[in-house]
Amino acid sequence: MRISLTMLEKAATSENQLSKEDYLILRAKEALATDIYAAKSWLITAKSLFPHSAKVQFEAYRVEKLAKNVKEAAKCFSEIFQNFPDDRDIWKEIETVTACLRSEQNDPESELLCQMFQHIPQDLQHRLLIMTADHSEDTMEHCKLLLLLLRKFPQTISTHGPRLVETLLTAEKHSHPGRAVNGFRRLLTCEALPLLGAAPVELNPRLSLRLLYKAVEFYLAFIQQPQDFQIIQPWERLFQVVELIGKKLGWELSTFFTTPWNRESYCERLHQYAVTHSLGMCDEVIARQLLVCTVVVLLRIWNEHSTLMNGGETTYCLIEAFGEPNLSASEPKLKKRKREDAMSIAITSDSDYNGNGLALAVRLWDLLHSTEYLQREIIKLSAQFRLDPWLNFFLTDLAMYKGLHHEVLARLPQEPITLCSHLRMASTCFFVKDFKGMLEYISMIANLLPSIRGKVSNSLTVPSIRHLHYITIARFPILQYCCRLLLATLKEHFTIPGGVGDLAIGHALVLMQIDWPQESEILSTITERIRTRGSFCYPLFQAYIINVDILEELTYLWTEHGGGVSLDIGSNSGMLQNRRIATRGADKGVREEVKQAMRRQAARDGVDQLDELLQRFIIHEKSAILHSLII
Repeated sequence: MRISLTMLEKAATSENQLSKEDYLILRAKEALATDIYAAKSWLITAKSLFPHSAKVQFEAYRVEKLAKNVKEAAKCFSEIFQNFPDDRDIWKEIETVTACLRSEQNDPESELLCQMFQHIPQDLQHRLLIMTADHSEDTMEHCKLLLLLLRKFPQTISTHGPRLVETLLTAEKHSHPGRAVNGFRRLLTCEALPLLGAAPVELNPRLSLRLLYKAVEFYLAFIQQPQDFQIIQPWERLFQVVELIGKKLGWELSTFFTTPWNRESYCERLHQYAVTHSLGMCDEVIARQLLVCTVVVLLRIWNEHSTLMNGGETTYCLIEAFGEPNLSASEPKLKKRKREDAMSIAITSDSDYNGNGLALAVRLWDLLHSTEYLQREIIKLSAQFRLDPWLNFFLTDLAMYKGLHHEVLARLPQEPITLCSHLRMASTCFFVKDFKGMLEYISMIANLLPSIRGKVSNSLTVPSIRHLHYITIARFPILQYCCRLLLATLKEHFTIPGGVGDLAIGHALVLMQIDWPQESEILSTITERIRTRGSFCYPLFQAYIINVDILEELTYLWTEHGGGVSLDIGSNSGMLQNRRIATRGADKGVREEVKQAMRRQAARDGVDQLDELLQRFIIHEKSAILHSLII
């Protein structure tokens, strides 16, 4: 198609006085809807007649882009960028292209522009990104564009990387003072530091340590509190930064952070390092890397442990349970001491996870406090990393682990009031022998039992000197534990001559029903004591004792073969009112009455809800229970 200038002038005049180049662009746009080749022909004519027109060249670029001709679009784009670097339209397109490069979206236009960028000559890509970054007036956009440049051209990291870091640090200082989680810190920690750490860039030790601290603080704050953005595998990314920046600091421990995560092996490696360098713990490089690396590993262990215990549909609460050393007095002292050390503390759980993350965390905490120098430095580091939100609950569990019951009692009231905090208070009161306080908390617990029923635990007592247990927050496990606390207190009184009366014996019979037959051995002690006395009086018998096995034992005691024990198990109302049920030559009517009473009680076993029965017992018989607990 050949068009003379005269023809063009006439056509432009007839089209409302358009300029010649605008006329050609208009015809190209009109043709584009039906015939792309005709549109290109009009633009070829326009480019030959107006080779220095930005409008013509930009329209040619637009046509190629619409036709999805990636290579031709890249060629047109490059020509416009070189010939008209200040044109407004091209800058808008440049901003769109760079936005697509930074974006993780996969829409067709973004993919097309990203592909087109790859066909632009590399020197122009470099120039384009540099100019775009310098052209940006927004600091955040400027930093994102520099990051894009560093990713596309790693060879520029040594030139532009330190400048980017300084810009990010300055911007954060002015925009987000005191806030660990912010956009600038996120770019620094998640994107800039991995690039700088992996590149042969020299960073002075003071700056490197400052950057590492900022990264640790950022990730810990991010993990601790939910955010409106997501970071995939934050612990792995934190470990990567520790490894990369640690290497620049010359840290021996940095290489260990490239190994697959295993809490036991990481814990062991840190202890090996401490032993190897035990004589150099006052050396800055040795102590600093031990402190930082140990804190990071400790908190990851504690975070995983807490998530397993509290992060699912079922939650757990750490309480002190019961141990049975069962050490033979005839054992040689050395062998006996070794067994005692091995059995000194056990950690169990109602879940598949045994809860050993607590023991590992405590071990690392002790490592951080193994010298006076480390103790002073960890206080400073805790302030810099803002560790209080992490450590508050851990330090309570630490005190429980070490058996520091009075410290636990001081710390628990500072925590939110929950069913778990009541359980822990009841547990601790038992072990400091504050039985009145224990009963107060058990009473509060009985009034707050959850609706989920759960199952009784089979591991509240294990062979150990001390025993910590993660109990399920559910009705039966909680009631079981509360009953065990009360029963354990009564069992202590059984060892005191004359220290327990019929009321305490009756309470014990009620309490042991929750997880029968786990406490069956105490029934032998109780029946022998009743047989020796020759009588048993418990007014609450009909209200709360329904276990068939216990009823059979008592019925046997009542028979001549069992000792002919006198049983006073009447209540204030009902058919046994004002009748003492006894044996030893009792009349036939009373004997039949006893049999019927026992049958009625046995018939309730499996019908009455045991959890509701014991809940009523704790709430309504609190005064009677307290009377038996306090001697």
